[in-house]
Amino acid sequence: MSVSTLTYVYGVTWASTRVPDDVDVIEHGGLAAVTMPVDRRHLRAKRRDLLRHADVVQRVFEHAPVVPLQFGAVLDDVVEELLEPRRDELAALLTEFDGLAELTVRATFREDDVLRTMLHEQPQLARLRETASPVQLGEAVARALAARRDAEAEEIVRALRRHVRSTAVDELRTELDVFRGAFLVERKRLERVDAEVERLARAHAATTSYKLTGPLPPHHFVRLAEAA
Repeated sequence: MSVSTLTYVYGVTWASTRVPDDVDVIEHGGLAAVTMPVDRRHLRAKRRDLLRHADVVQRVFEHAPVVPLQFGAVLDDVVEELLEPRRDELAALLTEFDGLAELTVRATFREDDVLRTMLHEQPQLARLRETASPVQLGEAVARALAARRDAEAEEIVRALRRHVRSTAVDELRTELDVFRGAFLVERKRLERVDAEVERLARAHAATTSYKLTGPLPPHHFVRLAEAA
């Protein structure tokens, strides 16, 4: 029976970091790659495997900074391909992101609530329901919704900017998405960001649902995709 020599890499941390018992560690030059053996190079991104990848990186992050790799990073020789040639880069990233965490913010319109609010706040839309064709009404509502979305998304970024190191805005997925993004935050300022998001959620409670997740490893801000 053949033994796999391929290694899946979740991320890289300091060699002194405590890692979960259900993964392996390959150390070199003061660094530790958090790994597991695999029997094939190309892995399908099944939901359970994506969740496990995120869970392992998160558990390492609870003890020390970590440079997360994208899902599917499979190497023949972790030392020769990653830890040795990129030792200085990895060490610099671990130092740079020490004490920092990622918070993700999702804001989503509740369809019935936002439409009801817009019709109340903009009487011209209500009048169009009686005078315009369905196509004209739909276009007018879409324009009003887009303007409201842009204004609220800008408000989110503006309100949080003074509390964070960096911002990464994700692409919206549906017409009801208001904001999807991540913020790089000093751990000592996490409570301030949490309070600011709570304030925004209260201010827009009539139309919008907010979700704050974190602290997380800085997935949006540091990763070695090309190492896979």
